[in-house]
Parts: sequence; C-alpha cells; structure tokens
Amino acid sequence: MSFIDKKDLTNDTEVVSVRVPMFMTKAFLRGKIKELNEDDAIAALALRKIKKMKIMTISGNGKDDLMKKFNAYLVKNKFEELMSLYSEGSKITINTEIKNDQVKRVLLGIADDEDYVFVDIKADLDLNELSKMIEYYENKNEKAKIIN
Repeated sequence: MSFIDKKDLTNDTEVVSVRVPMFMTKAFLRGKIKELNEDDAIAALALRKIKKMKIMTISGNGKDDLMKKFNAYLVKNKFEELMSLYSEGSKITINTEIKNDQVKRVLLGIADDEDYVFVDIKADLDLNELSKMIEYYENKNEKAKIIN
C-alpha cells in the first residue's frame, strides 16, 4: 500500500503484508458462496465481485503519522468515505473508489492503540447492487429489533 513508506517506520515496527493470490481467494470464496447462497444470497453476491485482496498489519512504535498519510492517500486518490465507526476502542473506516457507477476498490482502515490493519479489496460492484445490499441488511436489522 503506497501510503506507507518504510523509512517512516522505526526498527521495532512490525509490518506484515499479504497479497492473497486469487486462486486461493476464489477457492475459499466458492465454499463460502455455496453456504451463503442458502442463508444470505446478498453476501454471496458481494463475494462473487471480489477480484483482488491485500491485507497489511502494522504494530509497534513508529506508526504515529500513519493515519494522516492514510487519509491523505484517500483524498489524493479520490476515495469516498462510505462509513466510519468506533467499535471496542478501534476506529474503522470504509472507503470506496468509484468509477462510472462501479465500486472498483474498497479500502478499510482499522486503527486501535496497538495495531493498524488495512485491507485493500479490488472489486467490480455496481452501485445499484451496493444499494440493494445496504437496504437488505438495514431491513434485516430492523426485523431483528422488532422480534427482540
């Protein structure tokens, strides 16, 4: 992920970066898609749209300016923040790169006191499909609240 420069990190900073090969991703996803088709067809649709995935974790000292660089990268590359939330002390941002009504990339940033995790997903998801997915899960959550 190009917003991280090795020279900006200290020697005791641990960085793990994995580009998951698509043949492995697809093999894993096929099984999940089969399971989800019965239980959650909308999630299965989203998984079919994934083309590439890269995961990076950073822990230790020397990562102070990393979120500033991450946010600058998002602005420079015209990502739009889809959602930002706090959960159990972690800040999570979900950002999308959209071209011609297609979500081309989703970049997640997860930061807490100890670690940063970045997930870069390349996909080809239509905005109408994304809207349907969001609507589906909002309706599903509303029904769950009514039942409880």
